[in-house]
Amino acid sequence: MTPPPDFSLPTPSPSDQDKSWALIAYLRSLSSSATLSFADYMQAVLYHPQWGYYGSGQVQFGAGGDFVTAPERSPLFTAGLVFEWQQAQAAGLGGDVLELGAGSGQLALDFLQASHQRGCIPNRYCILEISPALRRRQQERLRAALPDALFARLIWVDSIEALRLNAQTDQPCFSGGLLIANEVLDAMPVTRFRWRPGQVSSVEEQRVSCDGARFTWVSAPPSVELVQALADFADKWPKDTLAEAPVAAEINTALPAWLAELQQVLSQAAGATWLYFFDYGGTSAEVYRPDRTDGTLRCHYRHLAHDDPFVYPGLQDITTWVDFERTARLAAAAGFFVDGERSQAAWLLGTDVPEQFTRLMQAAPDRAASARIAQGFKELVMPTEMGERFRVLRLRVEPA
Repeated sequence: MTPPPDFSLPTPSPSDQDKSWALIAYLRSLSSSATLSFADYMQAVLYHPQWGYYGSGQVQFGAGGDFVTAPERSPLFTAGLVFEWQQAQAAGLGGDVLELGAGSGQLALDFLQASHQRGCIPNRYCILEISPALRRRQQERLRAALPDALFARLIWVDSIEALRLNAQTDQPCFSGGLLIANEVLDAMPVTRFRWRPGQVSSVEEQRVSCDGARFTWVSAPPSVELVQALADFADKWPKDTLAEAPVAAEINTALPAWLAELQQVLSQAAGATWLYFFDYGGTSAEVYRPDRTDGTLRCHYRHLAHDDPFVYPGLQDITTWVDFERTARLAAAAGFFVDGERSQAAWLLGTDVPEQFTRLMQAAPDRAASARIAQGFKELVMPTEMGERFRVLRLRVEPA
C-alpha cells in the first residue's frame, strides 16, 4: 500500500514543479499499458538526461545543497585516497586514476592538488560521469580552480565502454591504477519486492503504477532476474531468523552484469588496478533483517530524509543500502580479487591521515580553523557519524 504524500516537505519552485510534471508525464506514457519495474522508475527519476535528479543536474552537493558527501566534509577523506595512490604506485600499478560519478568535483579537485603537493600526480585523472549536466558543472569548476597543467590531466567519459579508447588520441582513457567509487552503488536502480527473508518462494515484486497523478505500488509475480538474484544468497540465510510475515526489501539485479563489464574493461588495461567502493550498508543479514519491514529505501529532498519515492519525481534523491557481502561475492564471480571490506573509520585510521590531521591542527591559524578541521575529521571517523555507517570494499584486477 502506498502512503499518502508527505506535504510537510518544502514546496518546489514553479520551475522545478514544471520539470517534475514533465517527468511525470513521461513516466505515465511508459506505464500507460503496463506497470513499471521500480528499477525502471528509479532509472528515469534519477538519470533521465532532461528531467532526472542527477541526469539534469538538479542535485546540489555540499552544506547548502541536498546532501554532503565525505569529500565535502573534509579534505582528509581524499588525503587517505592519495595515500592509497602512493601505495599503488609503489606496488607498480597503472599510472591513472578513475573516478566513477564525480558529483561536485570536490574529490577530483582535492586529489589533483594533494597529489601535486606530494609529487605523485597521476598521468590521467579520468571521470566517468553519465550526467551531461554534471559533466559541464565539473568541467567549469575544475577549469576555474586548477592550473592548466593539472586540468590537462582530466578526461571525461560517459560509459564504461568509453574507457577502452579516447576518441581524440586513439589511446585507452584508463591504463590501470586506482578506481574510486564514492556513494555510487547506493544510487544504482534497484528492484523492490516483498518476501519472508530467506524464502524465495514467498517473493512478490513491487512494481509502479499510475493512479491519476499519483504513482503507487502494485504487487506482481517476481521476474526471473529477481528470483535468480535472491536465490544467489537465500540458501545462506540463517534458518532460525525467518520472518513471520513478508517485509519490503530491495536488490540490484543488474549488479552482476555491471561488475562483469567493469572487470572486462579494467582487465584489458596495461596495468593492474585497485578499486575502492565507499558507501553505507552491511552484510546480507544486516540489509535484509526481518525487522526491517520497509526495506532500506530512503529519499532525500533539501536535507530532509523520508521514505516516499513518488514525491516530487526528478527533484529528490533515492538510495538504498549496499549489501557488501553480496557485492564482494559477485565481484569475485566476475573475476576481481577481493581484498576485503571494513569501516570507513578503520580504513582512514590505517592511512597517514592521523598524522596529516595532527599537522593540520598544529598549523591552524586560529581556534576557528582548528575547530573546522577537528569537526571534519570527527564526521569522517566517529561511529555516530560516517565512521561505522560507511564501509569501504577494496577489489583488485590484473591485466588479462
